[in-house]
Amino acid sequence: MEIRPFQKRDMDRVVSTMARAFADDALYRYFIPEDGDRERFLRKFMAFRLRFGLKYGTVLVADEGAGVAVFLAPGHQMEPKDLLFCGGLSAVLPCTKAQRERIMGFNDFADAIAARAAERPCWHLSPICVEPSSQGKGFGKALVAYGLAQIQPPSRLCYLETQSEKNVEFYQLCGFRVVSRTSAPGTGLDHWAMLWEPRV
Repeated sequence: MEIRPFQKRDMDRVVSTMARAFADDALYRYFIPEDGDRERFLRKFMAFRLRFGLKYGTVLVADEGAGVAVFLAPGHQMEPKDLLFCGGLSAVLPCTKAQRERIMGFNDFADAIAARAAERPCWHLSPICVEPSSQGKGFGKALVAYGLAQIQPPSRLCYLETQSEKNVEFYQLCGFRVVSRTSAPGTGLDHWAMLWEPRV
């Protein structure tokens, strides 16, 4: 299995992998219940998240795009200008008012949880995606391990969040611990905040 930094030629494959990985995700189904609308949104939104990760962190690719992990460096919280310059507006503007309100409301909730759960500057693993046909083959674990090994001072901490109990178990195997579990308002989902610290 080859893991390497993202290259420009990876763009189309990686965006497709990211969108397919979240096609049936419960949180994105809450954001946009309509399948066709959600598929179109995910293509644009994941391209935005990829560009944001390339600008403010490190993007790793496994096996030519079958898996991808975005590690955001400390001190780079998403701001409105990032929606403009990294392409987020093209994903959000076609959404209905109700869809946008669900997305923005959840983002405000998640930001508040992160501020309390990770008081010190942290790297942020967001997101990690594996092509559905390649899941269960070790891509995710390899990407997480490779990325965590690259984390350097001044912050050796890494934060992530998930709404899947199955994912919680996976991240625990990767060395993360749960620091918060909260019911996400209006979603019917639990929201786990998790933190990784290097062993000394």
